[in-house]
Amino acid sequence: MVEIREISESEKAYWDSEIRRFDYAHPLNAFDWGKIRQIDNWSPIYLVAERSGRFCGALMILSKKIPFTPFSIFYSPRSPVWDYDDDETIEKLIEAARKIAKNKKALFLRCDPAIPEGVIASNGDKLTRLGFRHLEQRWTFWNTPRDVSRIDLTRAQTAEGFFNLLDRDTRRCIRKAAKEGVAIEPATTESELEIFYGIFKEFTVNKGFMSRGYEYQRRLWETYVTHENGRLFLAKYQGNIIGGLICIMFADKCLAMHMGTPYKYHNLYSYYAYVWESIKWAKERGCRWYSFRGVGTTPTQEHFKNKFLPEPVGMAGYYDLPFRSWLYRIFYVLEFQALPRAWPALIRVRRIYKTALTIFGQQSLTGQRPGLYTRLKQNLQRTAP
Repeated sequence: MVEIREISESEKAYWDSEIRRFDYAHPLNAFDWGKIRQIDNWSPIYLVAERSGRFCGALMILSKKIPFTPFSIFYSPRSPVWDYDDDETIEKLIEAARKIAKNKKALFLRCDPAIPEGVIASNGDKLTRLGFRHLEQRWTFWNTPRDVSRIDLTRAQTAEGFFNLLDRDTRRCIRKAAKEGVAIEPATTESELEIFYGIFKEFTVNKGFMSRGYEYQRRLWETYVTHENGRLFLAKYQGNIIGGLICIMFADKCLAMHMGTPYKYHNLYSYYAYVWESIKWAKERGCRWYSFRGVGTTPTQEHFKNKFLPEPVGMAGYYDLPFRSWLYRIFYVLEFQALPRAWPALIRVRRIYKTALTIFGQQSLTGQRPGLYTRLKQNLQRTAP
């Protein structure tokens, strides 16, 4: 008989060691990922399934309150985790989620399990049988991508062997960065992280996509990088940091989280160099695959990622389990109809805001800047006799 219980941080090691055993374990299944998402006001709930005292599955639920309402929404990134032929375990996990949803006044639970869609097609859809709606969308604004670019690192026995699998042009671009004077080094201090974040945030504004605040990357640094479960690779040119990439690792898999280099350094090919160094690091650490997450939102991005021999992998996709049907329908319409129409305007407003900051006052590297009163006071102090 399968029993479900909620665990706390005191059993973090138990959670992580057992999750690693599953074939489809993913870096976002790590216990620490739930702690990271607290930065965005998500509260993690960790459910474990045990059969006769032995771990047989898990469900991480992130709960977030909807502002100005008594309601919340649930999200389980790359979860649940269980043996796909173990029906009793998944039934008990979802039954437990329903009970928690009632207490938390949740509108729905969204899952995007780390299971390839081919497995679902061949073995039947276990989640729809439990009342989930399988969404047709292949991308959303707030969930992990359904289609990912994943590099099979087992194709070669060594990092050098994998490097030799890359085409001649890709190897040339990687080497060119060094010839141009670019050095790729792991970050060792939080001040370097701050500089990288400033570059990355500017990069996202210019590219037209949103980014989280500095505190999010600082938590990645403290939780993963400082414990050797992640690394920030920095591109340095003439003594200055000009870009980089941060990645995290769990269960013998490596996930590239954020990367960016200003366009003015485009001809230095630093992005080829730090991507390769991160792949090399993952291979040397024994990872089975390295993922770019999404396949790329533009042909240019997709072309660049394809240089490193990834395979496009379609995941099972998004599943919604509604608890309050009419409120869920409203949320669905807002998410998939209203938000896509408003998104271009939100991006334009962000660019205007960034331009205003540039004109009227410089932001700090961490995205914070003094308030108006503070800046006026500083100016008066500078001009005082």
